[in-house]
Amino acid sequence: MTAPEQGANAELARRFRTRISTFIRKYATTLEVNDSQALLLQFTPDARELSDIIGFSDDPLHEEDADIHPFGDVVHKYPNKLLYLSTDECPVYCRYCTRKRKTLLSQGHESTQLSLIAEYLESHSAINEVIFSGGDPLMLPPKDFLLRARTFLNVQSIDFLRLHTRALTTAPNLLSAGFLAALADLRTQFAGKTIAFVAHINTASEISDRTREAVEALNRLGIRCYAQTVLLRDVNDDAQTLALLCKALSAAGVQPYYLHQLDRVTGSAHFEVADDEALQIYAQLRQLVPRYLVPEFVRDSKQGKKPVA
Repeated sequence: MTAPEQGANAELARRFRTRISTFIRKYATTLEVNDSQALLLQFTPDARELSDIIGFSDDPLHEEDADIHPFGDVVHKYPNKLLYLSTDECPVYCRYCTRKRKTLLSQGHESTQLSLIAEYLESHSAINEVIFSGGDPLMLPPKDFLLRARTFLNVQSIDFLRLHTRALTTAPNLLSAGFLAALADLRTQFAGKTIAFVAHINTASEISDRTREAVEALNRLGIRCYAQTVLLRDVNDDAQTLALLCKALSAAGVQPYYLHQLDRVTGSAHFEVADDEALQIYAQLRQLVPRYLVPEFVRDSKQGKKPVA
């Protein structure tokens, strides 16, 4: 390794944390070479992350703007939804994460008192859904998660609880017996309310037997699973790959939900697929699978999700 390469790697390590779960490291060795490369590319540091590209920023969705950021771990950009950043920790750190400023840089954040968030929910009765994100909510100890979830579901206006997670494919062991028991308690205590999972899954090869078992365990509790995918250069940037993913998701009991255009976060430009090409890929995907398996193609923003056009 040359001195400039050593310097770049040192700067990369200084700026951004790296984490690849033990499960993924082992699982990648069982895949075909191309599938393994596409999987590991998503979490492996790359010197291109140090490039300063116009149009890319640390907070591309403006989540830190005061008008939608009532607490350090809460984002309220939709009238009827509250995004709760439950932790900065993940079993893996995606190099294109929209919250790279937190997950790959943070030393941890101080949680807002649950009573304060509950009071905010009570005073904003239009909010009917709380979305646990982060980081990954499955990194929370089950008792901790249960306490937080109960606090929010006890608010009369909250009818829906959603968990966004990468763990079903990258660390399925985090959906432990204890976590499943916590979810079962919520399903019993709040029988009239809905709990759903949205799993971040980018390629069919990420769906392991352990992932399928996790989805089946959730389904047995009456918890439906949906999938969101990010369109990524050299990972899933062709219609055939996305079609395989949609079919594999359906076979595993997961409904394709969103296909996201890349959030233009610092250090992710090498993953971007230009809109013109992306729309061609999406049009081809619509010809390869039934409409009910085609995710909605969207770009996120401070104002919410918008169709890519």
